[in-house]
Formats: sequence, structure tokens, C-alpha cells
Amino acid sequence: MAKGNTMKFNLRISTLLALLLIAFVSGTAAAKDLLPTWNDGPAKKAILEFVAAVTDENGKDYVPPEDRIATFDNDGTLWNEKPLYVHFFAVFDHMKQQMAADPSLKARQPYKSLATKDKDYFVSLYEDAAYDTLLGQLIGVPFGGMTTDVFANWGRAWLKTWKHPKYKVGVKGLIYQPMLELIRYLEANDFKVHIYSADEAAFLRLVSEELYGLPPDHVHGSSVRIEYVVDEGKAQLVRTYRAHYLDNWAGKPRLIMQELGKKPILAAGNSNGDLHMLQYTALTGGLALLLHHTDGEREDKYDSHTDKVMPLAKKEGWTVIDMKNDWGVVFPAP
Repeated sequence: MAKGNTMKFNLRISTLLALLLIAFVSGTAAAKDLLPTWNDGPAKKAILEFVAAVTDENGKDYVPPEDRIATFDNDGTLWNEKPLYVHFFAVFDHMKQQMAADPSLKARQPYKSLATKDKDYFVSLYEDAAYDTLLGQLIGVPFGGMTTDVFANWGRAWLKTWKHPKYKVGVKGLIYQPMLELIRYLEANDFKVHIYSADEAAFLRLVSEELYGLPPDHVHGSSVRIEYVVDEGKAQLVRTYRAHYLDNWAGKPRLIMQELGKKPILAAGNSNGDLHMLQYTALTGGLALLLHHTDGEREDKYDSHTDKVMPLAKKEGWTVIDMKNDWGVVFPAP
């Protein structure tokens, strides 16, 4: 082969090899697991297929980015909720401090129930559907009269030092790694992710950005009434003893519409309290994800408060996430 032809041949080979290398790298990147701690199975498949469908501009199920709303419950969906909601650990610690400073509080509710370890008071309020009273007693009374700034400072200080009684870690160690990956995956596909929790939004907002990368204005939940007060020339917002909004059951889709003005096309929850949000999403063409706590070794195995959502999930075709089988890990690496 002539020298000139040899050079041309070598150039072609080099170019071909370069193209093959580019194709290989691109293929590898494309094949990269988008949800790395999710095991291959129907739940992961449903998520990937749904996102692919709503982001395909040429597909019949395409949803414009401005309408890609995803809503997540928090307790039991994004972080551990056993044996108590993290927020309740905080509330009860504060109430114990109040009783230590003023023992007379032990004679009246809700302090009496905590002091005597009697759950019947709260259970009776729940069973009688006295939800406003229950909410006011749990998140209103212990902090009534506090300014919102003082409440925030108290919450941050508590969250900084508290450790879970079973796992011996703080809140960073209690989030579900697969759900964190799901949030990032949705955001990478132009979803706007919001949290709608039965817990008080003001508490979760203190750590939402640190834990989930979600700013405070993307966290919504139950609330107490706030009063505007000017004291000695200083404007303040002061917490009252009364409930304002309970973000649970049918309250979740109502609050979503009131605050966002759009319905979610993807929603995730884990209990009866999330039923209406999940059903609203599913029956309007979206993807409803129900997390089922089936892993008694890595987390907790339970079916409490799922007697209504589990049958409905099967009836209406929701996607059930089996924690034991669908997740390679539960919590973040230490």
C-alpha cells in the first residue's frame, strides 16, 4: 500500500475508533441507572415509563414542564415515622421542659396525658373527629405565645442535637435514600417537587433544604393561627393556641389547589391520610405511588393506617412500592 493511502487508511481507522469510543461513552451514560438504589421491578419500571411518557414532546401523554407537579407526603414517605413522628418527639421534649419549669401544668391537658403516659386523651379526640382540638393541643398549646423567630430557633436547636432512639442517628440519617433519588430524578426532568405533610410545615421547613434540597416555599402542611403584633416598635408574628389548617385526608388536595393552583401528576404517600391526594392524582391521569413498609430488618414492618389505601391502590391501579423488595438500601450511607 502506498504511503499516502496508508496514512488515509490509518486516519479512517482512528476516526472510526474515536466514533466507536464516543458511542460507547454515550451509550454507557444513557444506560446509567437513573435510580441507583431502586431494584429492577414493577415500581421502578412504572416510574421510569411514566416520566418518559410525560416528557416526550411527540407523545400523547406529554405534559409541559410548567404542569409537571409532584407532591410527596413526608412522615413514612420521605423519612422514618416510627415509633413517633419526628415532630412529636420534638413537641413532647418541649412539653417536658415546660412541666419541669412549671409542675402545675401536669394537672391540665395536654400535659396531663404526657405526664401520666396516657394516650387515651389524644385517641379519643382522634376517634371523635375533633381534629382541630387535637391539632391545637399538639402543635398550638405548647408553643402558644412564641414568636415565629423564637419557634424557628428552638426547632433548629432541637434538630441539631436529637438522636433517634432506635437508629441512634439524627434526622439526616432517617431520610429514605431511594426517595431522595426520586426527587432529584424528577427535578432533572423539569418536575416541581412539593411536600404536603400532616405535620406542621413550620417545623419541616427548618431542615427541608438541608435534607431534601427543597426550599421552604416547597413545604406545605398543617399550621396554627398566626397573629401580627407590633410591640415597642418591633413587628412580630406570634403563634396562637388555635389550629389553622390540618393538612391530611381531603385537606391535602384542597391545600394543593389553594396554594399551587394545579393538580399533581405524580404523588407519593404511605398511609390513609394520603388517600385523597393519591386518589386525586390517579383519577386525573397521574401516577400515584404508595410506599408499603415491608422491611422489618432494615426499617419497620407495619400496616397501621393503611386499611383504606391498600385496597384502593389495587382497585384503582396505583403503584405500590414494596420497601423490602424494591429498594436496595433504605437509609443513606453513614
